[in-house]
Amino acid sequence: MIRTTHVTFVLAAALLVACAPKPAAAPAAGQVDLARLQGADSEPDNWLASGRDLGKTHYSPLQAINRETVGTLGFAWEYQTGTNRGMQATPVVVDGVMYVSAMGGRVYALDAATGAAKWTFEPQQDLRNVRGACCDIVNRGVAVWQGRVYVAGFSGALYALDAQDGHIVWQTDTFQDRSRAYSITGAPVIAGKVVVIGNGGAEYDSRGYISGYDLQTGKQVWRFYTVPGDPSKPQESKALEMALPTWKGDKWWERGGGGNPWDAISYDPETNLVYFGTANGAPWSRGQRSAGEGDNLYLSSIVAVNADTGDYAWHYQTTPGERWDYDATPHIMLATLKLGGVDRKVLMQASKNGFFYVLDRKSGELLSADPFVATTWASKVDLKTGRPVENTALADYSDGPKLLFPSAVGGHNFNPMSLSPRTGLVYIPSVHSGMVMAENPLPPHKRERIGTGVQVAFSFQLAAPQSLPPSMRKLADPAFLKTQPDIAMSASLKAWDPVSRKVVWEFKNSSFMDHGGVLSTAGGLVVQGGLDGKLKVLNDQTGELIKEIDVGTAMIAAPMTYRVKGEQYLAITAGTGGGGWNFWFPENIAFTNGNANRILAFKLGGGATPKPEPLPPVQPLPEPPAQVGTTSDIAAGAKLFAANCGSCHGNAPRSPVPDLRRSGVVRDGAAFQQVVRGGSLTARGMPAWDDLLTEAEVTQIHAYVVSTAREGYAVEQKASAKPAASQREGTSQGHL
Repeated sequence: MIRTTHVTFVLAAALLVACAPKPAAAPAAGQVDLARLQGADSEPDNWLASGRDLGKTHYSPLQAINRETVGTLGFAWEYQTGTNRGMQATPVVVDGVMYVSAMGGRVYALDAATGAAKWTFEPQQDLRNVRGACCDIVNRGVAVWQGRVYVAGFSGALYALDAQDGHIVWQTDTFQDRSRAYSITGAPVIAGKVVVIGNGGAEYDSRGYISGYDLQTGKQVWRFYTVPGDPSKPQESKALEMALPTWKGDKWWERGGGGNPWDAISYDPETNLVYFGTANGAPWSRGQRSAGEGDNLYLSSIVAVNADTGDYAWHYQTTPGERWDYDATPHIMLATLKLGGVDRKVLMQASKNGFFYVLDRKSGELLSADPFVATTWASKVDLKTGRPVENTALADYSDGPKLLFPSAVGGHNFNPMSLSPRTGLVYIPSVHSGMVMAENPLPPHKRERIGTGVQVAFSFQLAAPQSLPPSMRKLADPAFLKTQPDIAMSASLKAWDPVSRKVVWEFKNSSFMDHGGVLSTAGGLVVQGGLDGKLKVLNDQTGELIKEIDVGTAMIAAPMTYRVKGEQYLAITAGTGGGGWNFWFPENIAFTNGNANRILAFKLGGGATPKPEPLPPVQPLPEPPAQVGTTSDIAAGAKLFAANCGSCHGNAPRSPVPDLRRSGVVRDGAAFQQVVRGGSLTARGMPAWDDLLTEAEVTQIHAYVVSTAREGYAVEQKASAKPAASQREGTSQGHL
């Protein structure tokens, strides 16, 4: 009877459905095309690309949230991604749906009004690339185009996802040599009939290139290498034949050369050109890379290629013969400026090397180049030749350590700047920082190992020169430092006038590394997140702080804004990591519950922003196991650790990457082998090293880690015993 009743009910329901009117089909998702992007200002509700418009201006015409109303801006919703690495993507919003990426190339499609998930995507990838990647397992965004969401996975796969439900339409491997240390952290860009993506790995052993893939099939259409290959073999293009004489020596290509286009890709449909910036060389030291000679094209350059063919159009090298880690990979912005009474279609970049460049985007002609931060490696850029005038006495470290500005963190890094047509100003997240550089013996080339050929320290370390190698300490001489910029590190938001070529105002940030991306709006606002967990809203004309929201999570990504059903929202991805260099700030991690990543949205009349629970106090180091290995094993393990592990694992208890002195795995040599060589913690971001490290080498690393745990434990025990001794002697610590 029960079964019959059930069948009758189902048949009846089926008849009702058949007779009922069919609901209207849901509108197709992610329908962005060139016409919509070209008319982005006419539909300000949407944020159609990572920088909103074709120029990547990071400016919104919305103005409901403005100087007068922003006082009531508050929390609307949040989405917790379940990740804990750097969040650098700017969300894209198309017709009420938000598409945003996170760690390693994960994608979240959310209801932009509520934050409710529509679908999520997590790429299945081999995280072995983490072993040779700078800096952090981040992702800077997606491209939405004609019903698809394009995203690149950290390990090199480029995906086209269906915007409706997130299923994979196609995927393709973008890495041409998996024996080299490549990774992808940048956002793809749609350029005509192709989707364009680059890669990272210049500190390691890769040879940079950028590629265009067919939008419909994922088939590679073209590839442009940024560094010549083996000169004994034919080069892949005429552009590389032109570059080859600018490289010297007979073995530089064996390490790859670097020059990776890891970010800063833009497209201009008027010229049909793709513009991209290239990274530093590998190794950094030109003396060890190119016999100390040559411009080394196309390192640290802005390059333009044809979007259909990838053929070279023009280039401008911001730092010829680059040897200071001055990538030309910061944000490239397209705009029209009135220069000399004439409208010029230009591209602009606030470069890592400290100069703000304005170029004609059709011809590549240099129109202006001016320092926007303290810059001592070069005194100026000669506008006739386009070349920097180097201060050799300050910048050439081949004959000994030198102090120069800016540091390798960059006067401006990847964090997007913004151009407001209201004010004509470009708002630049900038850093004041110097560095001490010296030559360092270059180890033999090993697969996927970092090889810079330099020693680097930050200028602020000169205040405590005992922390530096002896050869660098002489630069701490007070008489010398009086002639140099301030050695302290600081960050600020600068309003730059690209026509009058000067800073109009500057807002000093609270954190010395606070250089989050920027949004400007028609409401007269400039918005920037900070490593201190504060979302700051400034007056776009004066730099006055109008509003500050404490979100409880460090922020380095650029905010954006959109409107759904008449309600304007402001959104940002929150989580620190990979900010210039791979720095983790213990004070920031502590208040963010281990850097738990979030997508946050705000609206007028919103509430208080919920904050993650603070982490508990750092506990003393656990008692370590007995020492294993010999003295020589520990010494060998120290070298292996520095070469393979140290760039991620430090002795910082407040870091998403474990402090190994506290790890239970260290107590068991077999378990340690299983993690390092067996990959038992791959799901948590620790890849296997079985193809690069032998069992004997891992045993030596284990001996070294145990020794550091024992040393740290002994120091803590000695320190904790001192108060007890004082109290036995009758000294009250409370009255000191």
